[in-house]
Amino acid sequence: MKNNIIKNLALLICVTVFFSSCETIDYGNTNDDPSGPTKPVTSQLLTAAQSFMPFITVDEKAILYTQHIAEGQYPGWSNYSVLTFNYNGWYIGAMHDLHLIVNLLEDPETAISAVPFGPIENQLAVAKLLRTYYLQYMTDRWGYLPWTEAFQGVANPQPAFDSQESIYNFMFAEVDAALAMLNTSKDGPQGDVLFGGDMDRWETFGNSLKMQLAMRVSDVNPTLAQTKFEQAVASGTLIMDNSDNIEWHYGTDENADSPWEDNFRTREDYVMSVTMIEALRSNLDPRLFKYAEPARDSVFASPNFPGGIDAGYVGAPIGKVNGNVPDYSFITEDIIYEKLTPSPIFTAAQTRLNLAEGALKGWNVGSGTASEHYEAGIQASMDYWGVDSSDTADYIAAHPYNGIEEIAYEKWVSLFLQGPEAWAEWRRLDLPVLTPSPYASDVRIPVRDAYDAAIETNNQENYNAMIAAQGPDDLHTKLWWDVN
Repeated sequence: MKNNIIKNLALLICVTVFFSSCETIDYGNTNDDPSGPTKPVTSQLLTAAQSFMPFITVDEKAILYTQHIAEGQYPGWSNYSVLTFNYNGWYIGAMHDLHLIVNLLEDPETAISAVPFGPIENQLAVAKLLRTYYLQYMTDRWGYLPWTEAFQGVANPQPAFDSQESIYNFMFAEVDAALAMLNTSKDGPQGDVLFGGDMDRWETFGNSLKMQLAMRVSDVNPTLAQTKFEQAVASGTLIMDNSDNIEWHYGTDENADSPWEDNFRTREDYVMSVTMIEALRSNLDPRLFKYAEPARDSVFASPNFPGGIDAGYVGAPIGKVNGNVPDYSFITEDIIYEKLTPSPIFTAAQTRLNLAEGALKGWNVGSGTASEHYEAGIQASMDYWGVDSSDTADYIAAHPYNGIEEIAYEKWVSLFLQGPEAWAEWRRLDLPVLTPSPYASDVRIPVRDAYDAAIETNNQENYNAMIAAQGPDDLHTKLWWDVN
């Protein structure tokens, strides 16, 4: 062993001497690709950043946590058995691309190179809005994050963590700045695969995002929340009808199609949960027949709908090894077997139920009462899923508005498969009451994601400071806005 070390040191010294004795040679443009770009191309960066959207629209873990679905023969996330999560993919992927766009466009000298890809103010507005949307997703998973000292590379490989409160303040400022510079009379950015450069849609996206941010902090900073919420309402651009819903549309190519279709191409890992099925059944909710398919190999012993039409709908226990998946209902085949079925991002049902909660808080919602917006939210959800109008009317009549419990329940139901938002709203409201998996080693539904172990190893001083401020790095430390 000692001889090997000596030999390796000798070799290293020789190599070092060899390179230090060579002249510095200028190879000119030998390594430049004459057919490639010499500067960052904002249109390509934007497209690349938007390609991360399906990681949010189909976040199975969050959907499992909120018990819309259950796992089949391989329970993991539904038993809360994954204890740490790595955020690096976001920092080196979408967030890096958007950060690069913003830096390039905010510098007048470098912004000139981006002029061919659309009006600078609209490119910048879109990048800021999308970056904020992703950042909210991230901070609502982990809490504290490196932000003001992030993206510095070797200049600062150990960035400090920003508090979630400061991140939310930054996000509100970013959305306001983006909406102020956004110009709907001009073209949008090239490379925009979400809206094709339609800046009216981006304005709606921005104000919907502002409303979502405001509602999230409504219990911890009600004054700020009310101000931002009422600004979003006053914009007049919110989604009030399903025709204005914002969705992520998939492609036919295997690299761009629906993750749900990919999940069910060769395996059947997910089934409808007993929690969702029984909630819909007990409330005679006609969305049962739109969300799910009848089980192939079993029937439910105690149907509730007239004529027992719900007998074929069977939910699986949360966290159990549900080995014979044909005994349970699958998610509707319109989603799991279709490549092109879009995923909702912001919907009329979300807007209406947020307005109902805002009205309940005494905020200015423009027009309409909490009860009216509550009913409109149910109507929008039912219409979105193709429920018959008479069935919708019967359901609304049987489930009148009585306060926050009804709003929270309808949010949980209408956010079906919208995992991150459903999980966040459930954590904020603590409603509806969900029973944790009895098969888990720690029988508590997670309220955040813990950091990957490498974070502590590689950035220990800042990690320790963050833990001292935020709390233990586990799945059960509540985030800043989660005060109920």
